[in-house]
Amino acid sequence: MSASTHAHAGYLHARAEFDPTAEPVLRVAPGERFRVEARSLLTDGLFEQTDDYTTLGIPVTGPIEIDGVQPGDLVRIDVHEIHLADRGAMVTMPGRGGFGEPLRMDGHIVPIRDGFAEFEEGVRIPIRPMIGKLGFAPHDHSPSSSTVGRYGGNMDCRDIIAGSSVFLTAQLSGGRLYAGDLHAVQGDGECSLTGVEMEGAIELSCQIVRPAPVRGPVVFAEDRMIVLGDGEDLDEAATVALDETMTIIQADRGWTRERTAMFLSAAADVAVSQLVNARKSVKVSLPAHYLRTSPFERKED
Repeated sequence: MSASTHAHAGYLHARAEFDPTAEPVLRVAPGERFRVEARSLLTDGLFEQTDDYTTLGIPVTGPIEIDGVQPGDLVRIDVHEIHLADRGAMVTMPGRGGFGEPLRMDGHIVPIRDGFAEFEEGVRIPIRPMIGKLGFAPHDHSPSSSTVGRYGGNMDCRDIIAGSSVFLTAQLSGGRLYAGDLHAVQGDGECSLTGVEMEGAIELSCQIVRPAPVRGPVVFAEDRMIVLGDGEDLDEAATVALDETMTIIQADRGWTRERTAMFLSAAADVAVSQLVNARKSVKVSLPAHYLRTSPFERKED
């Protein structure tokens, strides 16, 4: 991992919850670049000392206060860089994952070399570093860092990569941002429970945007708009994501719901973001060039 002279929040400030009552560990100005360190399964060497991986959590670092953010503000979080350690870990657990027959408790260390995850001898997976957990503290409760909601959270969206922008609505003054759970690579769905879980650090900056017809989470990455929805099951999550996407397109085009639904059926992709957490996540992906005007502009002073 490379060094940085930016303001930073170290992984010793990691927490198991998106806690709205915790004191900020870092305060930054809009547009200021800052660094957040992330713990993972291999932190402190405990992974190699146990066979019960249920005792190992993947926390988030924070909270980080952003000057000028007020409840209800939509905030753009720009991901500038993701720095990874040289090895990661994966686990399976009984009762977890998307498979029919229960999996056994198992752990696997995956070296990272020359842009590849060395899964087994002769099996090299190209890495695509991403952020699994990113969100603001809710105003009325302190959710586990392993769950997901309109505030963000454990979205496990493989599109939150360097160069992407994530849009979330703040619920508290200052926003109270948390981040962590880096993956060297993860497939859509994260079907076994984990990606290749990594220690590392990320470099971010935040901007306040004008009121927009969206609550978030919305990701812009690789010339696509990705709208995320969560729910008790995949059907509910898909409905949330589709309804949010419809709201954005209707505001942009002025179409009826029916015409917008037809357009999305022809032009958008609906996919599973993650299916292994208590609340499931679905994403609707659409080429960004279909937006005539951006509803995600920077807020004027």
